[in-house]
Amino acid sequence: MVGLLFKDGSVFYMKKIINWFSDYENLILIGIILAAFLLRTYKFQEFFLYGPDNDLAGWIVKDIVVNHHWRLIGQQTSTMGVFVGPLYYYYLIPFYLLTKMDPIGSVYAITILAMLSVVSVYFVFSRLFGKKTGLTASFIYSVSLFMINNDHDVVPTMPVILWTVWYFYGINLLLKGDRKGYLLLGLLVGLMWHINMALVLVLPLIPLALIIAREKINFKHLFTGALATLILSIPLVIFELRHNFSQVKAFVTSLTTSQSIVFTLAERLGRVIELTGRNLKQFLLPGTPDFHKTYLLLVLLIIFAVLIIKKIIAKKLAIVMSTWVLLYFVFFTLYSKVLSEYYLNGLTIIWLAIITLPIGYLLKGGGWKKKLALIFLGGYFAVNHIAFASVPINHSGYLEKKEIVAYIDQDRLAHKYPCIAISYITEPGYDLGYRYFFWLRRMHVNAPISRAPVYTIVFPLNKVNKVDRQLGALGLIFPDYKKYNINQIAKSCSGANSNVVDSIPGYTE
Repeated sequence: MVGLLFKDGSVFYMKKIINWFSDYENLILIGIILAAFLLRTYKFQEFFLYGPDNDLAGWIVKDIVVNHHWRLIGQQTSTMGVFVGPLYYYYLIPFYLLTKMDPIGSVYAITILAMLSVVSVYFVFSRLFGKKTGLTASFIYSVSLFMINNDHDVVPTMPVILWTVWYFYGINLLLKGDRKGYLLLGLLVGLMWHINMALVLVLPLIPLALIIAREKINFKHLFTGALATLILSIPLVIFELRHNFSQVKAFVTSLTTSQSIVFTLAERLGRVIELTGRNLKQFLLPGTPDFHKTYLLLVLLIIFAVLIIKKIIAKKLAIVMSTWVLLYFVFFTLYSKVLSEYYLNGLTIIWLAIITLPIGYLLKGGGWKKKLALIFLGGYFAVNHIAFASVPINHSGYLEKKEIVAYIDQDRLAHKYPCIAISYITEPGYDLGYRYFFWLRRMHVNAPISRAPVYTIVFPLNKVNKVDRQLGALGLIFPDYKKYNINQIAKSCSGANSNVVDSIPGYTE
């Protein structure tokens, strides 16, 4: 009897699988996922820039795995005294272990998040606007150079777009009176600190959705959502209790004091508009000749208005989407800190919706409408493919830094140096991103003042007339070997390993 049930069940599920693959739209989705994977893994080691944030990630993972220090915080953000949450770094651990603590493991971790983003975009847009719109949105996300570049950023803020996709879905659940939205949004609110605190800007959309949905608050489900937020915020709560609410104070200070050169409100608004237009240019027309980018913002707002008039976007959702954009524009116009483009990544989901909805509408219409939509998608793919093929590889990233550290290690072993010193001829900030590699090779590295043999890393190469060794865009100048003797080197190596004990910007234990 059991065997019969198992056999019948197997046949049932096998038929479902066959039927799923028989649907050509599902085959299109598989093609989109495959394209996204290939575009994000193409020459992934060469495109891995490996900067200070990646070096910090390695130190934090090492602190957890090697030092057995269960961390409550990650690295410090650009706001002094405010740290990102630790979840991203715990997520990296299995990938570091898989690659024997090599930081290339973080690229594998981010690639998985990128593929999850593609599937999430398809799922959310299909549920909200229909399967054709879901396929369109996932296709645009997959081939967009802007999205690919975001997914190449191996940093804690990379999942911002993934987070906003599900937040968009959660708000829509509230608009429809679906109580599952409470739990989903509770989980997402708890993840804010772990990804990017700028996401707090869209918190007012939750009460707004409840108000315009005219649904009575279900306190049972509200409690469930609040509990999910609290569980994911436990590291923050414990840290703040231990440190007298230092991050809360730093965050309040950042909002109430000037963070930079004082600009007028008009100048700040102008910068928000300019950077929004710049992001849209990279999203829609990468690699094309430059033009006044604010025109793209105007075009999208006109399309948005048409979608509302045509009732392709429901009135309630239109209010939410409009408020979403306004929250960003108003806050960063009032906020004194100099704005960077990545702070506006939380708007990308809105632009994606405005772009894909009319295409999905045309695809459903058939005939010339469908042909017009396919022409647009083909053109979008072509523009982004050409731009992607034209992206130069920065030969000063993961491969070159790892190789130059390995070469230094081999050379110092050949000369039997128990320790060495490193100096840099470069611009401020470009001297960062090497220390984890030195630790990985168990090297004792001091500052030049220690009088250990000094190896000098040069970037860019035009900083000097000559280097002894060139690795990509990096140069290496050897020590003056005749200058050092065994006794002097032994004395310089007798102290602590500066590479391990010296402070690292943005890192704290």
